[in-house]
Amino acid sequence: MFNVGDGEAILIAFPGRRAWLVDGGSGIGPKKNQTLGQQLAAHLQQSNLQLEALVPSHPHIDHVGAVATLLGSGPPLTNPLTIYRSDDVTWNPTHTWIQELNTAVANLPAPANVDALQQKGHREVPVADGVEAHFFTGSADGVYTSIFLHLHFHQARLLFTGDAHCKYEREMLDRLGENDFRADVLKVTHHGSSSGTAQRVVNAVKPGIAIASTALDDGHRLEADTLQRLRNNAPQRSIFETVIDGDIILRTDGQPFSDGVLYQVELVAPGLFEAALGATTLPRATVDAARTSSPSQACVAA
Repeated sequence: MFNVGDGEAILIAFPGRRAWLVDGGSGIGPKKNQTLGQQLAAHLQQSNLQLEALVPSHPHIDHVGAVATLLGSGPPLTNPLTIYRSDDVTWNPTHTWIQELNTAVANLPAPANVDALQQKGHREVPVADGVEAHFFTGSADGVYTSIFLHLHFHQARLLFTGDAHCKYEREMLDRLGENDFRADVLKVTHHGSSSGTAQRVVNAVKPGIAIASTALDDGHRLEADTLQRLRNNAPQRSIFETVIDGDIILRTDGQPFSDGVLYQVELVAPGLFEAALGATTLPRATVDAARTSSPSQACVAA
């Protein structure tokens, strides 16, 4: 999880130099997103990683605004590149960044495989031996109708969420059951906003590690009530956020260790893209002082 300021970009590297990108955006304007797209392409090249899939959770610019520039900057790609997204109507090309993304996909050297996941859908996709991606979606949450990715890497389980509201999360949990939510690692919903990361969902996930892509502004801040809901299940020392910790790097072989799965956590500050994007890391006391709390009943009810 890169520190991109007010946005989100997560790179998953599999054995064999294969890579997936979950979201990719920063800010609400074109300049930072163009910069992030160029930086991501350069990082893939320098790291000898081949991008084989994109998982844009939902069509907010701070989650997908950099992807068009990334694809246009010539990163190493598989043939074909696969794009997993929802079939929600909010993906229609009314916004400039969606039009640019569609154009970039159309201009790829080989046609991309666009896999539009139906609302209230559940899809299991084999990635490699012992590795599966489980996608599931809800419905009727407007632009917040996010894809959730439950990644199975041998015995490891990682749950990646986009931006979603507590009611949406809870409805998916009721429909799918706890097995599709239980994970070692939880990517915190909606940057830690009070409107997401329902207590009932956190109770089902039981995360050993929680990570959040955060900034100090409203809408990208890990709020006090969300932090408390996480603390009810995960110890403080295993909750990380980019505005404090910089880039958050997790490594695992996915194999059983003692009574769980072992992860290595590396925190890199300043992060790889911080200077280019004008992002910062701040002292925990500064971030704590800015947190607010305005949860809904759907978020706090167990």
